[in-house]
Amino acid sequence: MTLAWRHLPRTLRLETSSLRIQTKYPSLSGAFWTSVAKLSLHTKPRMPPCDFTPERYQSLAYDRVLEIHKQHLSPILMPYFSEPLLLHQGHMEWLFDYEGKRYLDFFSGIVTVSVGHCHPKVNAVAQKQLGRLWHTSAFFVHPPIHEYAEKLSALLPEPLKVIFFVNSGSEANDLAMLMARAHSNNTDIISFRGAYHGCSPYTLGLSNIMSFKTKLPSGLGCQSVSFEI
Repeated sequence: MTLAWRHLPRTLRLETSSLRIQTKYPSLSGAFWTSVAKLSLHTKPRMPPCDFTPERYQSLAYDRVLEIHKQHLSPILMPYFSEPLLLHQGHMEWLFDYEGKRYLDFFSGIVTVSVGHCHPKVNAVAQKQLGRLWHTSAFFVHPPIHEYAEKLSALLPEPLKVIFFVNSGSEANDLAMLMARAHSNNTDIISFRGAYHGCSPYTLGLSNIMSFKTKLPSGLGCQSVSFEI
């Protein structure tokens, strides 16, 4: 995240070694790979100042959130931490939890908020559009989507000038698989074990993570291989 990287002190030096270490988990038939970085710090990093004050948290109690998560949300969506982080508010490169603790966000919502959380310009444009038109059928046309398609296609080289908008990465990979097969006339697709590429019926064959797998067949023509160096 560009906004976050600018806060790293200039005297901070990172040294990496042992790029990949294989770690086997007993609950998985395959192996996961974990990147390991050896950090050598010339100075202890400190949180840079922030002039934004988050709103006071007045919603569900922490334990109640976890209880609802366990009872009513898919276990696939269970956070990876023993004590999940309960986020309350975001502002540009900062995230704030329910207790008001501040975090410098290098994750940026899987790069979906790379311009920052609740960016004032993005907020203003979104509020303007929501006040004009929320949603309608693709049977009709509306100027903003055409303006966006024109600007986006201008960034791409020939012949990549046709835009197909989707709602998620799973749908994007669905389309990529379909186009690759149609163009090459080949059906087999190879992915690495332990990799995630989506959870739609089409992309489940590429996502080789046990928690996403079911006893039902999925991903016709999808093959998986181990990642080794």
